[in-house]
This record gives sequence, C-alpha cells and structure tokens, in this order.
Amino acid sequence: MKLVVGAATDVGRVRAGNEDGYLVDDTIGLVAVADGMGGHVGGEVASATALEALRASVRSGRALRDAVHDSNDAVFTKSLSDTSLTGMGTTLTAGTIAAADTMILAHVGDSRAYMLRDGVLSRITHDHSHVQELVDDGQLTDDEAAVHPMRNIVTRSVGLDASVDVDVFPVELRVDDRILFCSDGLTDMLHEDAIAAELRRERDPVVAAHKLVDGANAAGGVDNITVVVVAVEGDGGGDGGRTRMSALDQSVALPVAPGAPAEARIVDEPEAATDERAGLRDRWAARRAPAEPGRRSRRVKTTLWVLAVVVVILVALGAIAWYARNSYFVTFAQGRVTVYKGSPGGLLWWDPTVERTTTLTRGDLRPADADAVADEKTFSSIDDANAFVARIRARAEDAGPPTTTTTPAPTTTTVPGTPTTTAVGP
Repeated sequence: MKLVVGAATDVGRVRAGNEDGYLVDDTIGLVAVADGMGGHVGGEVASATALEALRASVRSGRALRDAVHDSNDAVFTKSLSDTSLTGMGTTLTAGTIAAADTMILAHVGDSRAYMLRDGVLSRITHDHSHVQELVDDGQLTDDEAAVHPMRNIVTRSVGLDASVDVDVFPVELRVDDRILFCSDGLTDMLHEDAIAAELRRERDPVVAAHKLVDGANAAGGVDNITVVVVAVEGDGGGDGGRTRMSALDQSVALPVAPGAPAEARIVDEPEAATDERAGLRDRWAARRAPAEPGRRSRRVKTTLWVLAVVVVILVALGAIAWYARNSYFVTFAQGRVTVYKGSPGGLLWWDPTVERTTTLTRGDLRPADADAVADEKTFSSIDDANAFVARIRARAEDAGPPTTTTTPAPTTTTVPGTPTTTAVGP
C-alpha cells in the first residue's frame, strides 16, 4: 500500500495574506493542515510555527499527540516573546502513518479531515467550535451552523493557552480511499456534496486539490483555502507490506512574506503526469516570470508606492488587531454568563473566542446585572471582566431567593345617607 499526496493553498479573493499552512513530509509519513488566527502577521506565524514544531517533534520519535503538545508550546512561547503576536493561535489537523493499514489522526480546532470510501464522503474529525456545540445540543442543524454568524469562533486552538486538549484516533486505510485535510476556507464555500463529487471525479490527488481550491474561489473565496488530498493506492513493489508515502507536492512550514503568491509554499513540484497538471504548472511559471526590461523602472515606482500604502495599512491593522485581541466582554451564551476575548460581533478578521463559561444563569442575577450582561458589557483586561463576574455573583448570592410582601387590603366605611366610597390602594 502506498499513499500519494497532492496539496494546494490559496489566499482566496478577499484576504490580504495567507494565514493557512500545510505540511507534507514523505520521509516520516506526515501530513498536516493549519489555519492561523491572530491577525495577518500573527496567523501566519502561528500556523508556520506549529507545523515546523510538529515536523521536528515527529522526526525526533515523539508520538503524534505529544508532537501536537510540542507545537502548542512553541506557538504559546513565541506569542509571549513578542507583543505583536499576543493571542495568536492556530487550528491543526494532522495524520501520520502508524502501520501498514492505519493512519493516526490528531485534531484541534475547526479545520477538518474527511474520508471518501466507495464514493461516500464522511467527516472523521469533530469541530471544536461554538456552533458545533450548538449542533451537538440539538439547537442548530448542520445547514444552520454553516451560515451562523458565530461559526468561526473556535473553542480549542493550538498556542492560545499553555496547554491544549487534542483529539487523537486511528483511521483504517483501504486501497482506493481518499483522505482529505482542509481548512474552513474550503468547507465554508463548498457543500460536502460538491467536495465528494470532485473527489469522485478526479483521481489525481494534485489536480483534485487544485480543483477544490478553484471551486472555493469560484464560490466567493472569502477566506484562505488549503487542501491536502491523500490517495491510498495499491503497491505491487513487494515492500513487505510497509506503507509508503509519495509526496507529489511538498511544502515548507515557514512563514511566507505578506502578499507572496501561495505557490511559494511549493518547493518540489512533480513532472507533469497529465495535460491538466502541466497547465497548472504553466500558470505558476507565468506568475514567476521576470518582468521585461522596459517595464522595470515603472514597476519600481509602482512597487515603492504600493509599499508605502501597505505600511500604512499594516500599522492601522496592527492597532486594530491589538484592540481586538486585548479587550473582553461578558454576555450570555447558551443561557450562562460567559467571558469572551475580543470585541462583540468581532472586528474585521478577529472573531471573539470563549475565555471562560460560568455557572451563573440569567435567573440567578439581579435585573440590573442581567441587563448589563445582555448588553455585552466590555472590559480592557481579563482581570476586570473576572472582577465584574465576581461582583454580580456576590450580589446574586447576597440577594438570595426573591421574597413576596403582602399588603393588607384597605377598608371601606359607609355612612348612612352618603354615597358609598371605595378606597383604592396604592
């Protein structure tokens, strides 16, 4: 049995930079997808740092779960060393060969892994997200979750905290299976039926990966898109049953300069096996072709002007990012008082994340405190937010259960010969 891997990533049609990353290392049988969070710079650094740490850890002989923990340590430590990276994190979905017919998967966040077997696509990871919790509780359907305004709020990520809970499980492999790893830039744009149809239609994993990316862009491309397709094929080479991986596209888990083409992540492109794959490579070559000499001076002037604009934009985005990731608010979520990191409703690309969920409910609070929580009261630090929660909890406990006071009914006196007067109480 052998695994043939094709991969593609693209910035999409809306974002300025690519915060996604992927890893294909056939020497150790490792594939992974990461979707960074924390702003344009922080997201790229988080995903690249996590992937590089993952690769180094697996190469050193660490189990996949431990390797993800090492990735978490690397991202968290780097976020503490640079204030511009504070609060960065990343999703991480990875697979490594464990035996002749088994792949071990590790998963954190809302990037996904799917299996196509006998023409049927099934999801094999479980999203760690706010809307997935609502689906699990029966409050939303899958279709409703796909368009929910809080669908991008993850409840677990690599590097956001000092530790992380990792889902790890084995996946049995069979010849003709297809394993798909992808960021939510694909699944937010394409329905699972469309993804399954493309995987059934296109057998070449390289072409399938690029077609899925093209499909997501055609549907809007509102986020970065990353796809890794693993094709399980029979092997007549007589290698004693050992599973081998052949990486048609390899990646480097290193930061890509903002604005660089997504193809810069590809460092080992294969020889064209089909006319379509050759066409893809021709388009990459055209993007990299040097400018004609007569155009160089105009291009230099344009580049300098663009760089000046980019610097201004980056400074503004940096200020917005700092505010978005250094503010907190308290509101109700699923009926409980919940502390969020970020701004209510999100700010540009920075969506709020759950910091902590308390046991307090609306019914526990005084009316004024319940109104303040419902109004999404904001704070400049986590300490201030926690102090507010402590105050409303103390007031709720001091108030105790509601009491009822009975006021005696007013009496009526009737004097003979005069009209009857009824006293109305206050």
